[in-house]
Amino acid sequence: MNRLKFIIVSIFLINNFIFSDTLEEQNKDKQEISFEQNIKRLLDKDYSTFLINKKVLKDYYQINQYKPYWIDEKAKIKDIALNLLEKIKNDPVLQAHISKIFKFDEVINSLNSLDKSNENYIDSMLRIEFMMTELYDKYAFYLLNGSINWKAFQEKLTELEKDDEINAQWDRYEIKKNPKELLKLAIENNDLSLAFKELDFTYPNAQKLINAISDLETIIQNGDYIKLPEFKTLRIGDQSEIVKILRERLAQSKDLNKTCENVINTENIVTNSIEEQATEQIEEKESVPCEEIFDEDLKNAVISFQKTHGLFADGIVGLQTQKFLNKSAKEKIEQIRLNLERMRWLPRNFGDKYILINIPEYRLRMIENNDIKLNMAVVVGERKHPTPIFSDKMSYIVLNPNWNIPESITKKEILPKLLKDPNYLASKGIDIYQGWHKDSEKVETTEVLDTLILQDIDSVPNFRFTQGPSDENPLGRMKFMFPNKHAVYLHDTPAKSLFNNARRAYSHGCIRLSKPEELLSTILDEDKTINSERVNQILSEETEKEKAIGLSKKIPVHIIYLTSFVDENGKLQFREDIYNYDKIQEKLMF
Repeated sequence: MNRLKFIIVSIFLINNFIFSDTLEEQNKDKQEISFEQNIKRLLDKDYSTFLINKKVLKDYYQINQYKPYWIDEKAKIKDIALNLLEKIKNDPVLQAHISKIFKFDEVINSLNSLDKSNENYIDSMLRIEFMMTELYDKYAFYLLNGSINWKAFQEKLTELEKDDEINAQWDRYEIKKNPKELLKLAIENNDLSLAFKELDFTYPNAQKLINAISDLETIIQNGDYIKLPEFKTLRIGDQSEIVKILRERLAQSKDLNKTCENVINTENIVTNSIEEQATEQIEEKESVPCEEIFDEDLKNAVISFQKTHGLFADGIVGLQTQKFLNKSAKEKIEQIRLNLERMRWLPRNFGDKYILINIPEYRLRMIENNDIKLNMAVVVGERKHPTPIFSDKMSYIVLNPNWNIPESITKKEILPKLLKDPNYLASKGIDIYQGWHKDSEKVETTEVLDTLILQDIDSVPNFRFTQGPSDENPLGRMKFMFPNKHAVYLHDTPAKSLFNNARRAYSHGCIRLSKPEELLSTILDEDKTINSERVNQILSEETEKEKAIGLSKKIPVHIIYLTSFVDENGKLQFREDIYNYDKIQEKLMF
């Protein structure tokens, strides 16, 4: 009998035997005392809570006029209490940590130790009542905040900046929900889902991601994913026994659904390093099992796998593809659970229309009423300059933008180049200003060079280096602004070739768009206060000047970090942990 069934049987026995009599019958020789009075009496005494702070527990009962939540007027445990136990016990994300977090053994022992003949049975029963409330509060806190230690994670980010000079920033969205009010509402309506729906995450396809855990557990029960032996590469035309293992592995993940013919004539088969590794060469025209031949169907299966793991989809099994193929189902479950926890740090309502950028996926989507209106590749911050994780609202667009070069880039890249080539700034259209105020006076290059000769780079005054609109301007022809403390925005780029790469972490933190014109066009189509003809005129003017255009309605922008998710096509996806956040956070869970 599993533990949940044991709980159910215990509660059944309690309800049908221990508390079959009414309170009046059990207390016929005593003065009748109400539950409200007893609850207040116990909470005012030195009652020892087992999961939450005593003041928090008292607040739950004050808001409910000291009435019980989980037992009825006949001192029977309500069905909704059993629903709570089932909900927590069956939570697929918490699964392995249930007993530790919620002390289930203690709850069960308390249930089984109830005795109606004990003169303190009312107190014992109310302790069960309090335990259930504490379980609810603990679970509500988990649904709101997740199990990753937020404070410890922030300390790790501080260490990154101190030790490695990596300024990594992650903002958590505070969910303003009152679990106490929600419990009162749920009990009044005999429906805990009314509370949990308000508290739990709402990320698109989150339930499908949860369901994937069960599928992977089935893989584990069947012996886990097949491990591939070490090899250099496999590609179409290769013949090897390893190809047969590869077929079995891709069939497990449902990337390969077709079976091949029994034998293939090896004449004209192209071979590579796998053949060179073999101890015996295959003689020409020898017939071999088709499972050992890397054919077109297998190539397509490899491409399918590569796409769901964010790899370069060339159908060649190299080292990176091997690495993902050899991940165990257990590792993938842990990765899924970690990402589900991250979803608890996100807003519960993204908005009717919003922009979603997933950093490890290198992709931007504009979503309106659950429909994807725009889907494009992006370039994000490199490992040393990670794009921050946060939410804000786009309020204006800048056409023909000037680039005010960040001080860090100026000192590390611009000034050393200027020392080598005094004409460097002029060749790039970069002007120098006395400070960062918009009315700051212009400074001659010679003045900066004289300062550099007399002082080291770190001691140079805080000049502002600004590159005007041009084909070499890193911001391209437009940038999309959602003013924030991180000084991050979306922008065009002249470096279009980078979007052909599978791994696209190259920027200093801002997000480069592969199709900025499409984002601009989509916004113009819906914002009727903006004159699209005037916008096109500004972009086509020979005398390019920076121009800002305000939006009539702000657009929420959510920059997130998910290395596992289910996409809009219902496909389970995994991605590389480019900033090593998975490694940090998995040690801080529970």
